Amino acid sequence: MNKTDIHRRLVNQAIEEFAAITDSARKTFKTATSEEHRAESKYDTFKLESSFLSRGLAKRVAELTDALAALQGVPLMVIGPTSPVQVGALVRLKAVDGTTLVLFLGAGAGGESISVDGAEINVVSAAAPLGQAVLDKRVGDTFEIKIGNATQSFTVLSVE
Repeated sequence: MNKTDIHRRLVNQAIEEFAAITDSARKTFKTATSEEHRAESKYDTFKLESSFLSRGLAKRVAELTDALAALQGVPLMVIGPTSPVQVGALVRLKAVDGTTLVLFLGAGAGGESISVDGAEINVVSAAAPLGQAVLDKRVGDTFEIKIGNATQSFTVLSVE
């Protein structure tokens, strides 16, 4: 599977999540504003809880709108094996312990992931600490990043 296919799958996954969250947001908003769900006593908090849920889902819809726009706007130019890591790159990293990490570097919208051919591919924002650390590195470069209390070291295996 190539970078274009991976990008398409990430966009489709974001679209599906956006549709599901939007539908849930509409339903909870309708419930929160419905007269038939008015409180029957001071202990009946169903409508209030629906309102909080509706507000949270509306915020997630806004986040997904931004994330989807950022993901769709990622340039998918051909990046050669000697090119530095840049937004739109598919990067394979090797940790000191031998584990391999595959990243799709985006302008924003980090945190999404998909499984392709047995490998987990994670979208990392260029603004995130890992994104900043790997940006402009080349194949063979090693870098360190502090994650929590531990410092981890990675080597760039490939850039496409």
